[in-house]
Amino acid sequence: MRKFSLLIILFLLVVLNASQCFAKSTTINVISDAHLVSNKTENKMTPSISNLIKAVSMSNNDNSNYVVFLGDNVNSADRIDVAMFSKVINKLKKPYFVVAGNRDISKSKNMNKKEYFRIVNKFSSNKIRHLPSYKKEDDLIFIFLAGVNETFPSMKGYYKIDEVDFLDKTLTKYKDKKAVIFQHFPVIPPKDDDLRLTAKPELYLDVLAKHNNVLAIVSGHYHVENIQNVNGVKHISVGPLYQTGEFEQIKIFKNKNSTYSITAKILNVE
Repeated sequence: MRKFSLLIILFLLVVLNASQCFAKSTTINVISDAHLVSNKTENKMTPSISNLIKAVSMSNNDNSNYVVFLGDNVNSADRIDVAMFSKVINKLKKPYFVVAGNRDISKSKNMNKKEYFRIVNKFSSNKIRHLPSYKKEDDLIFIFLAGVNETFPSMKGYYKIDEVDFLDKTLTKYKDKKAVIFQHFPVIPPKDDDLRLTAKPELYLDVLAKHNNVLAIVSGHYHVENIQNVNGVKHISVGPLYQTGEFEQIKIFKNKNSTYSITAKILNVE
């Protein structure tokens, strides 16, 4: 009887080990539209800073592997606020990636993408030096796009030819990896809002149609949580941290038959 029990235990251990070998997951916390604004007249914490601090603390204490910030990280392209945002996220104890949004860039304030990332990377350990960019993570590739029109800043995104070409070449180069794209501006609108529409999305969508290795595109900007499945690609829209206290945790599962599945759940700092 004792030998039989030991055999059962050994069998269960083998099955558990095999399942761990076959099943693999990557967890990413995605934070969008923090709209950080500081109180420059009083030494007082603002709600946007408080929400960001709480989101960073939660991310440090959960099982996420990475954190991605989807842009509009500050309310306006103010250098002090960008520095403060960077110092707060530098408390993260895991790799993180920062994308720029329309509020992070300002022509009148001489805050282009280069200057923005200079400040972000001066005060934090952001893993992105510039946009567009990509990072290889095991059998996945993370692609980070901008879509910010620096010449004529507005709420409308615009993925220029060179950025679309970058996407095409990267997806081609890493055709054997599954790609997740992070950006501020969606190419599939999560709701009707003419002011936020991305200009000429067909250029981007034509590239997607050429490739079959894109799992998901994760965006912010519209201030709404939404998931749409379009031609096998999940378009995930993340809500505004500053307004709702919410962000999302995305899990990417590699199944034992080498297929992939993605889940997303909303987290709240309250």
